[in-house]
Amino acid sequence: MSDKHVEKAFLSFVVLSLVLHGVFFAVLMLLAEQKREVKEEPYMVELSDLPQVKQASPSKEPARRLSEQRRRVARERAPRGEGERDRVASLPRSAHPRPEPVSPLREEKRQEKSVREESVPRTAPESVTKQGEDKKKGEEGRQKGKTLPELSKLFPSAGRMARLEESYRKKYDTEVEEGDTKFLNTDDIQFGSFLRRFETAVYGVWRYPDAAARSGIQGVTPVKITFNRRGEIEDIQLLQSSGSQILDSEVFRALRAIGPLGGFPKAYPKEQFHLIAFFQYGIIQGAVRGRIH
Repeated sequence: MSDKHVEKAFLSFVVLSLVLHGVFFAVLMLLAEQKREVKEEPYMVELSDLPQVKQASPSKEPARRLSEQRRRVARERAPRGEGERDRVASLPRSAHPRPEPVSPLREEKRQEKSVREESVPRTAPESVTKQGEDKKKGEEGRQKGKTLPELSKLFPSAGRMARLEESYRKKYDTEVEEGDTKFLNTDDIQFGSFLRRFETAVYGVWRYPDAAARSGIQGVTPVKITFNRRGEIEDIQLLQSSGSQILDSEVFRALRAIGPLGGFPKAYPKEQFHLIAFFQYGIIQGAVRGRIH
């Protein structure tokens, strides 16, 4: 093959390649322009008229007007109290009444009057009547003393309550020595577990009465409790009153509210068990406190 023929073939190949490349680039340019010139299709929007708002018609009813005439209204009054306590506010009670100041002139007149009365001898009938009145007052005081409890029992000191409980223990010590009666001792070898259950149950239901706490009433209530083998309370005996019916009644209420405590120890052969317990009500530094011993 000659060189001219090779050159012609090469030139024709180059020209064809250029033409093909030109066509390829032209196609790419056209496609790019078509993508850019994408037309948005129009969309239809419906327009609807807004509904007409109806105006409220003015009310034909005439406006109410208050009367211009003056009227008298009956004045309300609280009913008057019937007793003195309804009209006067209660005042705090003072422990000791405040003495009124005495002027020197009154004091001198009082002393002169007392001297005159002492100088005049009393007649026999007056002395007899006074003796009768004193005797009558003494009888009334003894009757009141029988009906009302002693103040020393209602308001005993802590030391007196401790001595009172110790005297009760000595008094009923003979019953404990018999074997079927015990004092409340949670460390007892035989009945320790049973007595702990009893103590827990008592503290769950026993309360210091509000009336006694407000009045400052204290005391010790010793009782004898009889249990059966199921741990149920069969009998409650009041050994000595505390001096207050409120305190004694609360002890009985608490004991009746206790349920069965469980059986006796297996080594205990008897059908009943007796317990002597002391319910102590006390107020220590303003705080009420109830303890069972």
